[in-house]
Amino acid sequence: MPFGVFALLYMIGMTVPLEATPHYHNFMSRIWNWTEILILLAAVFYIIKTRTFRWRQAVAALLLGAVCMVAVFRDPRTADIIVTSLCVAAAFYAGCRLYELAEVENVSVHAGLAGSIRYFCLGAVVSIPLAFLNVLYFSFSRRIHVGNVLYSAVFALKPAIAEEVVFRFFLLAYAYYLIHGKPTKSFQNICIYVLLTVPHEMLHYPDMILESPILGLGLGILGSAVFGLPMALLMKRRNLQMAVGLHWFIDFVRFAAGV
Repeated sequence: MPFGVFALLYMIGMTVPLEATPHYHNFMSRIWNWTEILILLAAVFYIIKTRTFRWRQAVAALLLGAVCMVAVFRDPRTADIIVTSLCVAAAFYAGCRLYELAEVENVSVHAGLAGSIRYFCLGAVVSIPLAFLNVLYFSFSRRIHVGNVLYSAVFALKPAIAEEVVFRFFLLAYAYYLIHGKPTKSFQNICIYVLLTVPHEMLHYPDMILESPILGLGLGILGSAVFGLPMALLMKRRNLQMAVGLHWFIDFVRFAAGV
């Protein structure tokens, strides 16, 4: 069901002329924003459905959403940033509730501040080879020039937090909820990893797919295997903090290198 809904949304987003939605400057930004809205609505639905309030989880959700908002405060597309921040807050809180309903231990929520920082740093350390591989890839088409390192570090928090919370933390909790606990079959595990890697990665390539379908699909598959899968593995086998740390360092090095 989730794959079908995403595939339908993806095809509609690529079919409707871009001129019909002048707010978006390319197909990627439009499909990405539509997907976030879809997940936001799903998260709100499950928040209402559970009818149980956890104030600690709510505070953490609001803080994560606020960090995403602050990290990109200079971005001119304010409306989309607000949607992303709301989606992060709702997806995190709904994800926490779905973990509880599925009776799956959520290490991310119970790690504490010191533990969260430690896991974040571990994730960053693990990502070092991937970070420089990513810069090497972009260097083939762009010139490397070191920019504002501090700004790059802050700006990288937005994609790291938003994408890991929305496209992995929440979707993993949703998958556990649907199968009523931890996966017991290899096929279920494969489906979960596909859910945590393919939709997020393919959101990067609609414009390229329209220009060159084979190249776009090929890069989507390669990106899913090289970058998406390690993040999904950390999310499923470790916790959100390590996945965010890995994602953050990859983007931080890329932004700092100006590519």
